[in-house]
Amino acid sequence: RPDSIGKVRGFNGNVQTILKAYAWVMALGADGLRAVAETAVINNNYLASQIVKIKGVDLPWDPTVRRLEQVRYSWAKLHEDTGVTTSDLTRKMADYGLQTYMESHVPRLVDEPMTLEPTESLSLDELDEYVGVLQAISDEAYSDPETLKGAPYSAATDQLPHDQFDDPDKWAMTWRAFKRKRS
Repeated sequence: RPDSIGKVRGFNGNVQTILKAYAWVMALGADGLRAVAETAVINNNYLASQIVKIKGVDLPWDPTVRRLEQVRYSWAKLHEDTGVTTSDLTRKMADYGLQTYMESHVPRLVDEPMTLEPTESLSLDELDEYVGVLQAISDEAYSDPETLKGAPYSAATDQLPHDQFDDPDKWAMTWRAFKRKRS
């Protein structure tokens, strides 16, 4: 089969994701792949230059070093000033209809982390909108932290009642537990 990508066999990964990435890379070609990589780096560094201006955000790394990939910011100053956590802030982003940021991988390298993933597909206007939303959320955290802690308010779902997760009479977190609960 001359048009085949070759033998596909079992491995630890998601075949659909790998195949989609492969098709995307092949469709872009060498020049296209270089262009999207350069755009992603530009977007990332533009965001870094704008986000460090927001009250309560800190860049715990040397700000003069240009980043090739994601930047991990810290909301530790905002948390210290207001008591609002990075989890509160990411939930508030749902009220604005934007994709939330990634808090961090474990172990956390910085306190109250925020890791943005700017891509090559975002325009300057979209990046500015994202920064504007983060600015608005920061302003709200400083002016009314208790209201922000209850977010989201206009999203499809609100906060889950974490205190009830350990109560087997209310939650069945696995299929086996669900069947036991129903029998």
